[in-house]
Amino acid sequence: MERKLSRRQLLRGAVTAAALIPVVHLGSRPAMAQERMPENDPMAKALKYVHDIDAHPDINRPDKAGVAGADQYCHNCALYVGDDEWGPCTIFQNRLVAAEGWCTAWVPRG
Repeated sequence: MERKLSRRQLLRGAVTAAALIPVVHLGSRPAMAQERMPENDPMAKALKYVHDIDAHPDINRPDKAGVAGADQYCHNCALYVGDDEWGPCTIFQNRLVAAEGWCTAWVPRG
């Protein structure tokens, strides 16, 4: 016995399949970044990112949200993920940044 699909059933199936594509894609994304953010990257330069902020006393770190500039590091930024020496940063497309680093996008963890 041959079963025929109506146009409405075919369209409903296509819409359902299209809606699932983003969900399937998210499941295949890598969980952690693998590449370290180079300091000479144009985005890193624009945000004044450095791997070791203590080695750059010439960089002005303004106080933000009640946190002194001298106390701002990637490891205590809300955009930094993890507790390791290097961790993904959401502002740099999850590329790895140094825990002792800093950039102008620093935001306190809340």
